[in-house]
Amino acid sequence: MNAVVSSPVVSAPAGAFTLPQVARLLNVSKRTLEREIVRGRLKVSRIGRCVRIRPEDYAAYCSGLSSSAS
Repeated sequence: MNAVVSSPVVSAPAGAFTLPQVARLLNVSKRTLEREIVRGRLKVSRIGRCVRIRPEDYAAYCSGLSSSAS
């Protein structure tokens, strides 16, 4: 009898965005977002090598874009 052993799956926090998702939403490249992260303009959460952007951090970044454009 073979037992099926499932490995634990670690997923992103509910509602967290990936860099490609945010890049598509903002119509910019992933590299542009990486530069914004290095500059400290976009806050991210890291889980090992995975980078996730919480909805509230995305909203804060977008509100900063609109206020700097005026």
